[in-house]
Amino acid sequence: MIKLQPGVRSGRVEAPRSKSHEHRLLIADFLAGDIRRLGAVPSDSDDIRATKRCLLSLSEDDPTPLLDCGESGSTRRFLSPVAAALGKRPVWKTAGRLASRPQMDYEELAPGEFKLGGDVSSQFVTGLLFALPLLDGDSRIVFTSPLESTGYVDLTIRVLDGAGVRIEADSDGYIVPGGQKYHEQHDTPVEADWSGAAFWLAMNALGSNVAVDGLDYRSVQPDRIVRDLLGRIESAYARERIFLDVSGCPDLFPVLSVVAAARDAETVFSGTKRLRLKESDRIASMSDVLHRFGAETEDRANEFIVHGVDGKFKGGDFSSFGDHRIAMSVAVGATRADGVVSIDDEECAAKSYPDFFKVFEQLTSN
Repeated sequence: MIKLQPGVRSGRVEAPRSKSHEHRLLIADFLAGDIRRLGAVPSDSDDIRATKRCLLSLSEDDPTPLLDCGESGSTRRFLSPVAAALGKRPVWKTAGRLASRPQMDYEELAPGEFKLGGDVSSQFVTGLLFALPLLDGDSRIVFTSPLESTGYVDLTIRVLDGAGVRIEADSDGYIVPGGQKYHEQHDTPVEADWSGAAFWLAMNALGSNVAVDGLDYRSVQPDRIVRDLLGRIESAYARERIFLDVSGCPDLFPVLSVVAAARDAETVFSGTKRLRLKESDRIASMSDVLHRFGAETEDRANEFIVHGVDGKFKGGDFSSFGDHRIAMSVAVGATRADGVVSIDDEECAAKSYPDFFKVFEQLTSN
């Protein structure tokens, strides 16, 4: 448990490494035969540790390796088709809610056409984009409806391009030529993480003054849109109802909903249906968090409505629900609270941002 004192913060922070970018660089280099990135680094998030140990297991001469993914959905979904393309039949080990989240497994992988709904997690698409170039023949990925999380696929394609792997955009998906070879790009640095930086930027929207260093404003990370979404919240007129679509940036929803709760009007989030399938049911989790802060919410089929409190949040005891983004979002809300905010499990932040609470407590409280 951690107790956070109320009050806005000021100071300067370095944005953490982007795990979205790093997962992809690790896999691309591994497929090029380069395992230099796989050594442990003290600042590794739990998810990155999972991908590193799974790739090391895949590098061994074992047709049925044990792949311990922990709670990392990216690791599990990216590596399922990759393992099949390498002729492996892994034994999967998972933790938390990961075993109950949707998966696509392949006993073997052959060239052909792969049809996917556009509302499927982009992680399944990324896994295929890494695996299909290894096959002997050409393949196609066909979307039966518009793809929602295009930004994450764009990030994958950028990493593949850096590895010398060609992906061709098609009218309804992608053409993936087979027989390609990966080239190592070990000197390519991992980008700073817009998802992690979002918490500091959200605190600033609530009155803090935290400078965030290291961000690349040319990045294709989809969560770079956080600046625009926060700007829309901050520039809204008094009592103006606003609409925010988070279908392409679902990881931003928890912290954006906290900022929305400080408004004097309704904020309607759309594209929320997949949020129930994250590390926690993020709709239920954030309903609980916002109610404890004093805000009312409404949950609809693919919408979540936040009724702002237009003032201070209430302090008190909060659950993280074992979800890293919920824990960090509660910390953001603490800067607007009228009393101490206690979080039952801050250690879950290590899934994506191990140093978050250490950095948070080093900021100046005003």
